[in-house]
Amino acid sequence: MRFIRPIEVTPDKLISSNVAETDFATWVSTATYKLGDKVIWNHRIYQALAAVPAGVTPGAEVVTEETPAKWQDVGATNRWKMFDEVVGTLTTNPGSVSVTIKPGEVVNSLALFNVQGESVTVTMTDPVEGVVYSRTFSMIDAAVDNWYDWFFADIETMTSVVVLDVPAYGTANISVTVNSSGTAGIGALVIGKATLIGASVYGARVGIDDYSRKERDVFGNIVITPRAYSDTGDFSIVVDTDRVAKIKKLLTEIRAKPVVWIGEETYEATIIYGFFKSFDLVYSGPEVSDCQLSIEGLI
Repeated sequence: MRFIRPIEVTPDKLISSNVAETDFATWVSTATYKLGDKVIWNHRIYQALAAVPAGVTPGAEVVTEETPAKWQDVGATNRWKMFDEVVGTLTTNPGSVSVTIKPGEVVNSLALFNVQGESVTVTMTDPVEGVVYSRTFSMIDAAVDNWYDWFFADIETMTSVVVLDVPAYGTANISVTVNSSGTAGIGALVIGKATLIGASVYGARVGIDDYSRKERDVFGNIVITPRAYSDTGDFSIVVDTDRVAKIKKLLTEIRAKPVVWIGEETYEATIIYGFFKSFDLVYSGPEVSDCQLSIEGLI
């Protein structure tokens, strides 16, 4: 079991993107707006809740009972949705989504979630040594074990990928490209450092929490309202006894931060971007001890 603690991708770290930020016009301080108008400000989209006079800055209003909010934050722009800590909102673009990030610090791992595309290419370029890492991952799920599925089953694609062998360069740029025959998309792109907790053992449980509504109407018919869901996981982990105190400290530090949890990198379902709900460390013996970790993914 590992976790990747993300670095924050700020505008000065996003060196380039092939996704245009043209969802709506940029907010202008001298302009007035009417109810329902949408604007872009600080890479987020705001909608006018009423007539807005000039000079009312989105996201910076002083709201009181006498002066209600005039702008509503409705989410990140298309370019920035992959960095908004919401897995279900995708940055999309016809054919490919390609970004270059300058972390500005040493990182060694990255992960992508809710990917739409057939391949992912990760390249690290150092200003002195040039390209120091380049790897392409196929997102086509080739788990076909019979001839009928080979000829007739729909082609399945994976939606998550984790990269744990990125060389530790503090000054390099990292480029990530998702290629698709249709519309490419990335729900979340996380870059950071991977930290080892211990070895996950068999018996791990993965699932989802579904927030859809399933109700019967007055005639007994089922009425389904699809909504978002989040991944869940329960892992049993073997840790070194002499690291129990350190692991407790590490988990305490990230108690209110979303991180990427990696139960086993070859099992896609054990890769979850979210928080831990609980953890228990048991001093089981002088050499190794037990840890039970319960994780809840972001929506």
